Amino acid sequence: MSNKPLSGKECILFARSISPSLGNKERRVTQFISNNYQELAKSTISEVALHLNVSEATITKVCKKIKCKGFYELKRAIELYVNGQKEEDSSDLDSEFTLEDSNEVILEKVLINAIVAVQDMLDIVDYAAFDKVAEIFRNKPEDNKIFLVGKGGSAILCEDFQHKLLKIGIFAHVYKDTHMQLMATSLIQKGDIVLGISHTGATKNIVQILKLAQLQGACTISLTNYMNSPITEVSEVSLVSTAKNNPITGENAAARIVQLSILDALYTSLALKDSGESYKKLSLTSDAVKQYRE
Repeated sequence: MSNKPLSGKECILFARSISPSLGNKERRVTQFISNNYQELAKSTISEVALHLNVSEATITKVCKKIKCKGFYELKRAIELYVNGQKEEDSSDLDSEFTLEDSNEVILEKVLINAIVAVQDMLDIVDYAAFDKVAEIFRNKPEDNKIFLVGKGGSAILCEDFQHKLLKIGIFAHVYKDTHMQLMATSLIQKGDIVLGISHTGATKNIVQILKLAQLQGACTISLTNYMNSPITEVSEVSLVSTAKNNPITGENAAARIVQLSILDALYTSLALKDSGESYKKLSLTSDAVKQYRE
């Protein structure tokens, strides 16, 4: 993201992303910004403070945390966003499920949520961070290793990325069991790469693994849905997705699609910028399994 003022939509997404890392009062403000932005666009700072039972100073502090000079700049940005919304974008940031939804409508809403999550990511993506991650992978010394760690659904993302990297001749280790993760971490050497994936950014053993890896001189990278979460504090560089919570599917479903896309983009970057070597390895690995597809 550049240093220019954030757009209204970026303010909403940024507020959502930093919300879990804040205290109770500040979190109330960020939740109001992300969930009630249309009301905020019509309110004064005094009205918002009264509604949330917080001080105006707290609101101003939160505004600065989402890179606005103050409440007026935040309100103006969101006003422009609300006024500029087109009718066809009415699903933006909203596609809630109801008991009356048919199977067709449910499928449509799930797909819309996925599309919106990807569009939101385009609004808040940190291209400099992505470039840095790509360079870390590209410049890894041949003797150093790549470790991918995650729990639950995040572990599945690790395995998918491992599979893609293997296609172009890059070997990566994936450990889903906590004991295996800790054992592998104890053997990490300076220059190794450790990529930790945690939706909340607060999965204790994943955060601990990155912390230990960092102490041992590894390049630590995190992929999470929240800025300023614990995992970002032990990462040399963080890639942050953003997805709105849904009572049924949660944030994980949409966020996982975005995170999968980020890893796909990283894989594609590594493949394209490898002076043709990746294409040779891609051909070899494809031929190796081709006979089993016939």
